[in-house]
Order: sequence, then structure tokens, then C-alpha cells
Amino acid sequence: MTTSVNHQADPAAGFWRHIRDNLPRSAARNSYFGAVALAGLLLFFTQAPQLTGNPFILAALIGTELALSTMPVRVYGSTTVYVSYVITLVIIAQFGPPGVVLLAPLDALRSRMLKPEPIRLTAFKAGMHTIVYSSAAFAYGAIAPYSPDSTRTSLFEGIAAATTTSVLVNALLIAGRQFLDGGVTPREFWNKHSWLIPHFMTMGFVGAWLNVAYIDHGLVGVAAFIAPVVIIRVAMKQYVDKTAENVEKLEHQNDSLKMANIEIRRMSDELRDSYDGTLEALVNALDARDQETKGHSIRVSHYMMDIAKEFGVREGTSDWTDMARGALLHDVGKIGVSDSILLKPGKLTEDEWTMMRKHPEIGFNMLHQVHFLKGAADIILAHHERWDGKGYPRGLEHEEVPLGARIFMVCDTFDSMTSDRPYRKALTAIDAMNEILKFSGSQFDPQVVEAFLDIYERWVEEREELHAAGVELLRAA
Repeated sequence: MTTSVNHQADPAAGFWRHIRDNLPRSAARNSYFGAVALAGLLLFFTQAPQLTGNPFILAALIGTELALSTMPVRVYGSTTVYVSYVITLVIIAQFGPPGVVLLAPLDALRSRMLKPEPIRLTAFKAGMHTIVYSSAAFAYGAIAPYSPDSTRTSLFEGIAAATTTSVLVNALLIAGRQFLDGGVTPREFWNKHSWLIPHFMTMGFVGAWLNVAYIDHGLVGVAAFIAPVVIIRVAMKQYVDKTAENVEKLEHQNDSLKMANIEIRRMSDELRDSYDGTLEALVNALDARDQETKGHSIRVSHYMMDIAKEFGVREGTSDWTDMARGALLHDVGKIGVSDSILLKPGKLTEDEWTMMRKHPEIGFNMLHQVHFLKGAADIILAHHERWDGKGYPRGLEHEEVPLGARIFMVCDTFDSMTSDRPYRKALTAIDAMNEILKFSGSQFDPQVVEAFLDIYERWVEEREELHAAGVELLRAA
């Protein structure tokens, strides 16, 4: 796996990235490939002439290794693991460096036959395999004798040393190539490939016992012992292929979910546009009846959402939407109040006030059965309730009054007092603020009043703009 690295805290990562960013990549890569190929060539010509032992047995082992190497297991797309390495360990123990330098270029040619590639890459692989196999063979020879005639403890120690050396040298050479090819730092390479170490440990263990089988029974022992290795390879491939199949299915399902999500969003946008159109029609209907309060609902909705933010209501949530719509439609119930009362220039009689006070319930009854307006309907029903319980229609008090209705009460009062009415002139913003402060704790929720004071000055600055704003603000509310 690949993990992120804090480069400021990791000087090594910064060092490698500095080299990567300032290195003439193409020239360095070509030089690196040439150096590895040349080193492999030198090892071949110095070690191959020293070959001892039965060449036919070596040919049989090389043929078996090449056959097994045509059956790699690809893991996570780019990483390949082989079980043929166990045969390489037999060649290392029985023939030493001369045996593996003959195997290495054949391994590279086999790779090119399976997948065409530039000749310089094949030369690099031949050199890399020669270096890796020879290093492992030298490490083995430093601990155990080549071509042992009996099983000894040193055999297992030598195979362990050979396996460790081949892993380290192979990792260094591949890391160098990936650094020059794609800028992968040594740490990033380790994080991505360290999970392969148990695989090589297992192959080393199997390779040691495969040598025991060869020492005791020759090629027949190898043939008998190699069967479990082939089974391991088949099991590995089946597991990986099944995993890849499941991953592909999950990716397909994920793509389908993405497409479904896009379609749902599109439909949601269309529904929202439809809802907004409905709200616009209702607000316009109210304005058409009462020109004196034109734009009042839009301004109050704008103020209300400012205070809602102060209370931590997040934009786009259901609470946010309900408050915005409740503010816009708070007077929709006045549709059920006769024009003679609604537009009367003078004071209302007690009976007329009784009728006027029914508009919250009328509005609630109109909207609460509309699914997307249920939350707004609750605010509409309570928008004339007071903090002290002396409001209408239900006489709720304190937190019994929905938060949206408590916020609305302050916003509605401020906008009404600072707007002209048939029966009075508008108050100044400062006078309206003082009135709200006067009734904090009785008519108004004290916490809402505090939030109002925090944004009061900005409201005053925006007021003229809001008075001039048209119905376009409806969609932004």
C-alpha cells in the first residue's frame, strides 16, 4: 500500500524528491539501464565458463523454471509474483553462480516472448536477473557448499541467505528503475511492495526442502516435490482472479451507483425548481393582494436565515429549508381573510381582529398536508406566538415555540416597523432596535434578540438593497 509522507518531517523523502525534480530523467534512465546490463554481461562472461556439474540436469532445471515462470500471478494490476523462484534456489545450491548466469538471460528472453518490449528493456532485465541471481548464489556460497551430497544445516542457512540477498538486491534495482521512470521514492516503493516479503520467505522455505528432495532423489524428487508448488500457484491464481472479479463487480456497481446518484440529483434539482416555482406563485399572490407589504416576506426570509446561521443551523439542511419557506409563506393564511379587513386603512374592530388572528391556522391548514411544506407549516402556525405565552393561536411559551417562529418574530417585527404602512410612517432602524430590546424576554426570545444585535449593523447597511430586490431573492432564500 502507498501511504502519504510528511516531507517536512522526513528529510529523506525531501532529498529523494529534490533529486527527482532536478535530475535529467531520460539521460539518467538510459545510463542506469546500460550500467545494469553491462554489469550483468560481465558476470555472465566471468561466471559461465566456471560451470561444473551435469549440464543436462541444469538444462532440465532451467526448463522447469522457465515453464513455471510462464504462469505468473498478477496482483493489483502491476505487481507480479512467481513460484518459479523455488527452482532458481535449486539451481543456486547445485550449480552456484555459473548456473544462474545461464538462467538469467533466458528469463529475460522468456519475458520478452510473452510480452513484446524494447530491446533495451530486455537487456536491462537480463542484467538485473543476472545480478540478483548471482548475488544470491554468492551469499549461499559464503555459508554452504555448492552441490552438496547430503542434507546439512548449512543448506537451510545458505538458502535463507540467498533468499534475503535476492529480495534486497532485486528491490534496490527495481526501486532505482521506478524512481527514474516515475519519481517513486524509496519509501514509497517500500510502502507499496513490503507486503511481498512473506511470499519470498515462503518460497525460500519451499526451495530449501526442494533441494533436500533433489539431494535424496534427484530430478524425480524435484518432480514429486514440485507438484505442491504448482498447486500453490493454481490456488494463488484462483484466489487473485476471484478477487479481481469481485473488485470488477464492485467497480461496476459503484459506476452504476454514481450514475443513479447523478440522476437522483438531476430529479432533485427539477423538484426543487418546481417547489420554488410554487412558492414564488404563492408569494406573488400575497403581494398582489397587499401592495403595501410587497417584498416583506422576502426580506424577512433573508433576515431570518442570517439569525439561523448564528444559531448553528446549517445551510441546505431540512431545518434551514423549513425556516426559509416558513418565513416566505408566513402570511399565506391571509388569503382566507376578506379584503375589507386585510386592506382596511383604519383600526380593526375586535371582531375583525378575531378574523385576522385566524390567518396562522388558515395558513397551517392550507400547507401542512403538502409533504415538502410540513415543516414550514409548523412555523406558520406559530409565527404569532410570544416568548411569554401571550401570543396566539395556542398560547405557547419559551421553547414550546419552534425556533424558526421565535426567530421570525424578531425579523418580522424589525421589517414591519421599518416599513411604511397605511396607518403609520416607518420607524428608523435605531428606533426599531430599541423597541425590540424593550420587549426582549416578553414578546421576544432573549437569545434571538442577542443574535439580532450581533448582525444589526449589517442589516441596516443591506436594507435599502433588500427593499429594492425583486422576487429573484426567492430562489436564494
